[in-house]
Amino acid sequence: MRRLTKLSLAVLFGAVASIVTAAASAQTTPTTIVIHAGHLIAEPGKPPLTNRSVIVEDGKVVAVKEGFVTGDNIVDLQHAWVMPGLIDMHTHLTGVLDLAAPTEPQIAMAYMRPPAETLLSMLPRVKMLLMSGFTTIRSLGDQSSTTYALRDAINKGIVAGPRMFVSEAQISVDGGDLDASRWDVRKDLEQYVANRGNCTGVTECIKVVRQEVGRGADVIKLRQSGLPVEDPKVQMIESQAEVQAIIDTAHQLDRKVAAHVSGTPAYLHMVIAAGADTIEHGPVDDAAIALMKKHGTSYTPTLLAGKMIDYRFQEGLDGVGKAYRAGVPIIFGTDIGIFGVEQSHEEFGLLAQAGMPPEQVLRAATVNAANALGRGDRLGTIEPGKIADIIAMKRDPFAKIDALGNAGEISFVMKEGRIFKDER
Repeated sequence: MRRLTKLSLAVLFGAVASIVTAAASAQTTPTTIVIHAGHLIAEPGKPPLTNRSVIVEDGKVVAVKEGFVTGDNIVDLQHAWVMPGLIDMHTHLTGVLDLAAPTEPQIAMAYMRPPAETLLSMLPRVKMLLMSGFTTIRSLGDQSSTTYALRDAINKGIVAGPRMFVSEAQISVDGGDLDASRWDVRKDLEQYVANRGNCTGVTECIKVVRQEVGRGADVIKLRQSGLPVEDPKVQMIESQAEVQAIIDTAHQLDRKVAAHVSGTPAYLHMVIAAGADTIEHGPVDDAAIALMKKHGTSYTPTLLAGKMIDYRFQEGLDGVGKAYRAGVPIIFGTDIGIFGVEQSHEEFGLLAQAGMPPEQVLRAATVNAANALGRGDRLGTIEPGKIADIIAMKRDPFAKIDALGNAGEISFVMKEGRIFKDER
């Protein structure tokens, strides 16, 4: 009996070992896809290549070869323009969509709507972003507190959507834009529409940053109060110590800081000097441009949003042109949330209108965006070792730059080596 038990155990362990070995072999067996690219924009900003083969294994690019090499799994894009997946650096997946209606009640409802309802409503939006060629997005604010869960579901392959870098709460000082007293609700209901990122004083501001990172923030969103826009006599309500504490704490926790600004000079200059990694919105003046150049700060102008809300749009265009010519990295961001995904492509055209060459507009949504995320070693170009985020169009994107990001123009989408759209 004893020998039988030992024999049984030996057989059992042998069977388990065989299963584990087989599973390991299945996991390490490369899944190879060969993309035949007639026109390859491997690194936006550099001249396109012709007739190249992009070899993808297990979600990564392993080689880019001249000519069209053979393989068991060929993706024929010989008549297409192939490029890295697009990156939108400023989105709000649960944002306000009806600009004709008062904003405050819509924001209050975003806090109070059932979370499952909000989460389900985001699924068509993230799918459309992916079908439009956006393989990565940064989500910078969500009152429903459901975006971390959506990001995780996408990462696990449960939901089809772009890779997401998320901050649900926007860090803002008390009395700012996200103070509950602004949402037209009764005093006793303010607790239900309160922004958990609000703080007063250095200690509180350090605490809310730590807490948000603990909840799952990939990035910290710092939001300036808009009061200086409403009252020019007020330069800012934030203290320099509070802003510095927020930025320093985020950097200590290895998180980038995206700073929402309203274009008021005193705050704009202060937050750049304090070390914010990206400036969101604007517009930016000459002094701010010089400071961004000095500190290596990237700029997300969100021109389409400025145009739609009619806020200093021409100044925004002029500032982008000046910043680009000065060497400030411009990064693509739409601010979707105040409009739908179907308009995202218009931002490309506006960046070109501001004076950026088409190839640099594409670079803003690929190389520059990846670098601003701190993921330039993995994203933004098509080269060996990078994640295989690859999209294609049927026509030259530089001939009509605002066709980029338009779902009807994007014919092929691969994210991490998996094909999500193929209209060959």
